[in-house]
Order: sequence, then C-alpha cells, then structure tokens
Amino acid sequence: MRERISKSLEALEAHWTTVTIDHGELCFKKPYLEGDISVTTYDTLLYTFYGLRTLGHHILLPVGKTASSLIVMDEAQLLQDNFWYSMALLPSHVHTLLSLGAQMVVMTATMPPPLKKELLDRYSMPKDVNAECIEAEDKPSRGEIEVELRRETLPIEEEALRETLEECDPPILIVLNKVTKAVEIYRALKNLQIRGALPEDVTIRLLHSRLRRGRRSEIEEALEREGEGDSNLILISTQVVEAGLDYNFRTLITELSPVDSLIQRIGRIARRRGVKGRAIIYLDLEASRNVYPDAIMEGTLRAVEGCGAELSEAPSSLEVSSELVSDVYTDDAVKSLQKDVGRDIWRVRGLIKGFPETLLLRVRPRSMGENLIRLGFEIRCWLADREYENRIMCGEKVEVRLDDYYQNIISLSMLKLSNRQSEIPEAIIHEVDGKRGVIKLEVKEKKNERGIMIIRGEWKTLRETFKVINRGNGELLFLLKSDYYEKFNGEELGVVRPWR
Repeated sequence: MRERISKSLEALEAHWTTVTIDHGELCFKKPYLEGDISVTTYDTLLYTFYGLRTLGHHILLPVGKTASSLIVMDEAQLLQDNFWYSMALLPSHVHTLLSLGAQMVVMTATMPPPLKKELLDRYSMPKDVNAECIEAEDKPSRGEIEVELRRETLPIEEEALRETLEECDPPILIVLNKVTKAVEIYRALKNLQIRGALPEDVTIRLLHSRLRRGRRSEIEEALEREGEGDSNLILISTQVVEAGLDYNFRTLITELSPVDSLIQRIGRIARRRGVKGRAIIYLDLEASRNVYPDAIMEGTLRAVEGCGAELSEAPSSLEVSSELVSDVYTDDAVKSLQKDVGRDIWRVRGLIKGFPETLLLRVRPRSMGENLIRLGFEIRCWLADREYENRIMCGEKVEVRLDDYYQNIISLSMLKLSNRQSEIPEAIIHEVDGKRGVIKLEVKEKKNERGIMIIRGEWKTLRETFKVINRGNGELLFLLKSDYYEKFNGEELGVVRPWR
C-alpha cells in the first residue's frame, strides 16, 4: 500500500509529500507514525497512540500527531475474531480518537450491521461530531465471475488435485483455512510436478503468516510485479490473501469461511474488465473447525447454499454483499460470540473511554496494555542459523546485520483470555540439561556502527514466560527452534506446527 500511494503521489507530482510505513518493527531513534501519510496496522496505530510501545525512543508525541490527523481504517473486517471482541472495541477507539480531534474514515466492503450500528451510535459519539455512512454506488471495473458450490471436502490427494486443476484456467488461487492443510497441498502439487504430472513451467508458490518475513516479502513482491495474472501460477495460501493482494487470478479454489471472508476471497479473481473468473467453493464445515466460530460458519452455510449467483455479484455489488453479511451477523449471533468475554469487553471499554482524562493527569492504568485491541496477540520469533542458535543457547552474544535480522522474523499468534492461561508454542520451548524454558531475546544496535545488531538471549522458565506474556506490555521476541522451520526439496514451508 505504501508503494502504491507513493506512485500515485509521484504521478500527481506531489514531490513534497512523504509516505512512511510503520508496523511495529524494532527501531532506534525513529519517530513513530511520522510522515505526511503513514501506512500502519491497527495494532501499531493504537498501541503507539496509547503510549504502550517500548522499543526505540519516542521522539515525537504520538497522541498529538494522531489526534491532528485524518485516520483511514481500511479493511476493518480483518479485525474479526471468534469472540466479536475486536469489533466490540473498535467503536470505542474511534470515539476516543474523535474526542481528541482526529477525523476518521472506517472502510470495508463487508461491514457487519452490528459494527455499523455501534459506529453510528450518536449517544456514545463525542459532542459536535457528525457520523455519516457512505455507501459506494459506483461499481468496480471487474470481469465476470461464476461460482460453483460443492458439497464435499477440498481434496488433498495428488490425483484428485490433478483432476481438479485440469478443469481450471490459470493463474489459480487455492485458499485453505489452516496452514497445515495449505502445506499438505503444496507438497502434493510439488510431488506431481516432480513426477511430471504437472508441467515444469507451472510456478507453485506457498504463502501464509508463519513464513519468515524475508520469504513472505519475496513472494508478495513477485506477485506485485506479475499483477496482471499472465503467468502460469498456482498460489496456495491462507487468509493472508483476503486483503491487499492485487493479482488478477482467473480461478479460485477455496474452503468455506465466514461470509465476509468468503466474499473477500472471491474478490481475488477477475479483477480486470474482460476477464472471466471461476470460484469453486467446498462447503465442508469441518474445514473451519477450531478456526472460525461454529455459529458463524453454520449461518454462512445457510446463507450461501443455493446462492451462487449472489456470491458471483458480491465482490462488485455493495448491496448484494451487505445482504449476505446481514444474514449471518445478526445481533443474536454477535451476542452468542461475546458470551464468554463480556467482562473483558466492559473493562477495556472503560479504559479506552477514560483515556483522555488520564492523559490530562499524566497517568495511565497499569492494565492499559492488556487486550487493548485483540484477545490474541503476536509474539515475534527470530530464526537463527544453527551456529547462532547454539551460541545464543550457550549465553553468547551474536552480531548480525539489520537486514538479516529483519528477514528472519516470524510471528506466531496466541490467544489470551482472562480465565485461561496462554499456551506457549512448542516452537519456542528449548531444553537445556533436562529443563524446559524459553530464550527471550534482547536486541541492541552496536555502538558507533549503524546497521549491526547485537543479539543476546535470556533464559526464562515457563512460569516466568507466562508472567512476561500476561503482563502484555511491549514487544516480545523469542528464539525459534530452527527445526520447527520446515523445508521441502529446498523450498521453505515455514513454521507448520508450532504447537505439535
């Protein structure tokens, strides 16, 4: 997005306008959210705004800069979770930002009615602030889409996959709900190619959230370069493709997902006028088990069965997509999702709404950092080569270049509920002298030598690690066990089973 905005500004000859990006990475003496236009993530925006980022130095005051800005919250549906937790807090964050003077635009093509209702609630809106819902009437310039619904499981067997692909026009996008199944299908297609059952000129790529940052960037940049969809490509992916990927696929093969997610997936095909796209959707509820809420998935199945024509229109018609989303995300459905986290929502809402007052008093509640935007959170892991891993395990410091450090970062998502202890991924648990623990990393820039990082590890018992995680403040960086980062014939598969 930063690159696209920069190109647009360059075309307008707005050379004086700076566009920066900030997504919570390690920084030294870097102003947070600096630039005439700053592209960032929800977590980075809000944790910076409330003053909860601890790495680096706050050269500029984030509250002052943010409160005087126009803030565009794009792809709001990406905050969806299994408890309607983030969606319940988003309106409170918006109202707090508005009360301090910011101007806001919240955008999504699949706005759930309960979220829209809360965002427009005039009783919780600051005085003298007008909220307006703008529904885009213009239709995007897209090709035609044909949707086929199949009442079966998306196959992972090599021959069944080959037969399915034979009836599809490339480039092909295959979207799975779980990393493990995405990797299984990637292996199967690679095996078919090795056996000669798939042509050698077919490019098979794997994209998901647990690849190291450098590898994921390589794939995304390649897709950006090839964006017109002329290549003979098969991309196997997870939910990460649902927003931001501007590649003109012709065929989508996907498992069933919540209706808003499903519309986003269908929107990845036939993105140019004159292109005919085809979406094959496998209506198997088991494929979404332990990934999405059962109630939402059952509602989605009821909403989309027999509605292939409506799904075909949804990516280009706000009216059709809104009707489908409204059928699933009812007030009763949202209340059922929130039943186990109601107290958490109530408590954090109070902290958010009270923030302007605590800001004036120069105090901040100790619990401010807990579950401020998500029930879950990400811990960052560093993938070191075997030599560096052993040296860190032995208590030594290692020196790496900044680029090498960044490219080997991997994020793992964890859930943190007030009534349940977080489960530490096995991928970061090391064993030394029969004792199990975690290596928490400390990263510093080498004095008088910019671009060189000094990394050292600190042994933490599992009990100590739980305390660090549950404290919820600041960035967490751990040493990944290198054998959890899998490869196949030299190709990177990523962290496939972090909790195995």
